[in-house]
Amino acid sequence: MAEIMPASFKNGVPKAERNGMFGNESQLIELARASKRVTAIVTYSVPSVVHDEIADERRPVLAIEHIEPLFNAERASAAEDLRDAEFKARTGADALDLDSLDDEGDE
Repeated sequence: MAEIMPASFKNGVPKAERNGMFGNESQLIELARASKRVTAIVTYSVPSVVHDEIADERRPVLAIEHIEPLFNAERASAAEDLRDAEFKARTGADALDLDSLDDEGDE
């Protein structure tokens, strides 16, 4: 049976109304200046699975369909609580230390 590999992402982001970053560039620039993160809700599909016959590997390909940033602190906090609960259910760890990932984001 083929080895299952980590998911990859289909190129591109949703356009216009499906991309909550669209039209918020000024706010995003201010967040960059303040070195702040934005929690977002992401909806994605899995439109395909790539199968490498030679390596005998399968890799799901994810396509982001909608991304909605949560600029409101109360809603962001509620989403972060849900995210952390799902992370704990999946890994057994309390929370992901996002600050430790700063150097990995641009790969």
